[in-house]
Amino acid sequence: MKKILMVLLLSISTAVFSETPDVLLQAKLNGIRSMTAVFKQSVKAKHRVVSSSSGTMALQRPGRFRWQTEQPMAQLMVADGHKIWVYDKDLEQVTVKTQRKGLGGTAALFLSGYDNTVTRDFSVTQSSMGKDLVFDLKSKSSKANFQRIKLIFRQDSLTGLELYDQLGQVTTVKLSQIKLNPKLSGNLFQFKTPKGVDVVQQ
Repeated sequence: MKKILMVLLLSISTAVFSETPDVLLQAKLNGIRSMTAVFKQSVKAKHRVVSSSSGTMALQRPGRFRWQTEQPMAQLMVADGHKIWVYDKDLEQVTVKTQRKGLGGTAALFLSGYDNTVTRDFSVTQSSMGKDLVFDLKSKSSKANFQRIKLIFRQDSLTGLELYDQLGQVTTVKLSQIKLNPKLSGNLFQFKTPKGVDVVQQ
């Protein structure tokens, strides 16, 4: 009986310690099939805040998201898996581009990505910060839009991101009022151009 117990304990401990940071992170991301949250975002360049914004977001993986900025000015970004619409209400203009061209550059695009790409594209380490688990991702390609990304989890909820781009800018996103895997309407990820609004194709 003691031998059986020892074998069981050894097999459990081996399974725990064999779960590498990249495998653990990919599992957490794959577990987020849909999500809604309130966001606060800031962009820093040379340690100085150059912009800040807040609003609501929703995503449904793979490839669909809605990123609605309410402050300081109204802007809506919607992706349906094929196209991305960026609507500036004050400018009365919407920019449309294929989603393939638009990949990279925003937190929404990264979060709504496809399964099993993190371990392919990034080297991952992890650390603890109080009750939070922090994953530090470093790109394997010098040409990637994001050279470094930090993802902060509290249990299974993603509560924050830091994205470091090629220009040296750091985008920090803090998420609150998070709902994991809710049932979302497909209408959230569709965009109909309002009358009188200019359309710019890219």
